Amino acid sequence: MAAPLYVDNTAGSTAKHLLYENEVLESLLENKVITALDVNAFISSDYSLSENAGMKKVINRYTATGRAEDLNMLEGNTGEIEVSFSPEEYVVKTSQAKFVYADEQEMNDPMVVEAGLDKMAKIFVDKAVTDAVIEWEKATLKKTGCTWTFDDVADAIALYPYENENGLFMLISPAIQAEFRKNLKDNLSYVEAYVRTGYIGSVCGVPVYVSKALDDKTEAILADRLAVTNFIKKGFEIEQERDADHRKNSIYGRKVGVVALTDETRVVLMTA
Repeated sequence: MAAPLYVDNTAGSTAKHLLYENEVLESLLENKVITALDVNAFISSDYSLSENAGMKKVINRYTATGRAEDLNMLEGNTGEIEVSFSPEEYVVKTSQAKFVYADEQEMNDPMVVEAGLDKMAKIFVDKAVTDAVIEWEKATLKKTGCTWTFDDVADAIALYPYENENGLFMLISPAIQAEFRKNLKDNLSYVEAYVRTGYIGSVCGVPVYVSKALDDKTEAILADRLAVTNFIKKGFEIEQERDADHRKNSIYGRKVGVVALTDETRVVLMTA
């Protein structure tokens, strides 16, 4: 951790209080969010909101129908390609976490700020994944009646409409983790390259992770990172305040944005 900045509390006083520069805390928080869980492996990021005024994001989900026809001489098409879309409006939200510590706590253990930022980072990561789960659960591609076997996973992958399956991942709930492992046994292989938080192995080349963001639901998510997008209005920022009379220090961590389903064709919801 970077060296703290010592400042005088009162003019002419030799008493000093331990403070941290905002830039140092912002950097530390950003780092902890990234290392706690690689959220970028599961959802994509978009910074277009930061370039435009407004606190709303409208997602248009398009559906196209039509086909190519074999025609004889002087014949024309009997049908045409039709495109329709359904808009969904999302409201950009400010997410904030507050950490409070006393001078006496810090004097007793200088690591108190680091511990507080650790918890703050975990809270932001949990919220991002929880928001993403809400969007993944809007999937129109579904594999129901799953008993968490190899065949269920293979059938779910078959519903994924793209030939290139690179980038696919699975998130499963802790409620089905034991059953999932027992049923797949040797089919659940371990790949050294996928050593990440929550990784338990891979099936059909798809890495599988356990996420508490799914709570105790008996479901799993099969998707790639283009299914859900994190639209960022303002990235992580830190603000501090101090109540000198009570020797109380507050650190606020916040971000502004919204998580939205942007491509429903890239996620398959698996349920029991």
